[in-house]
Amino acid sequence: MPNDRIRRYAEAIVAIATGEGGLDAVEDELLTLARAIDGSEELRSKLSDRHLPVGQRLTFVESQVLTAAHPATRTALATLIAAELAGELSAVAATVADLAAHSRDEEFAEVYVAAPIDDARKAALKAALERATGKTLDLQVIVDESLVGGVRARIGDTVIDGSLMRRLDDLRGRIGA
Repeated sequence: MPNDRIRRYAEAIVAIATGEGGLDAVEDELLTLARAIDGSEELRSKLSDRHLPVGQRLTFVESQVLTAAHPATRTALATLIAAELAGELSAVAATVADLAAHSRDEEFAEVYVAAPIDDARKAALKAALERATGKTLDLQVIVDESLVGGVRARIGDTVIDGSLMRRLDDLRGRIGA
């Protein structure tokens, strides 16, 4: 559950993105940026370093990396950096995704797979998860090579773990290994 400050910023981002007709793009771009920043200690520390002037940290927003991003995504990132919330980008992005899904009468679902999947498999996975949960889902598929095989999904507070590691752990438990 996000804190009130994160939720308020996420609500503002959703309002701006909706007003600019780019909510889907902003949702996807923020999630992608959050994963990229989480995966780079150097980048995360540069964006969060309060000893660096905000203007210097904002140069990332104007960098080549973000030139193709929706203007509302760049605005959102600049706002979060200026508000000293760059370290909370993952939480803000997840809250934006939840709010965006709810605005479409859907539930946001993060689905982790071991390797990229095509659109047909994504559709089949979405249908299976919707049957299992009884909810209409907004699926965000994330490749996580540490899974080795299978799928792990987070839908709200529910986690469905069909990963190979989980299955092996279950098997070990049953045979007493």
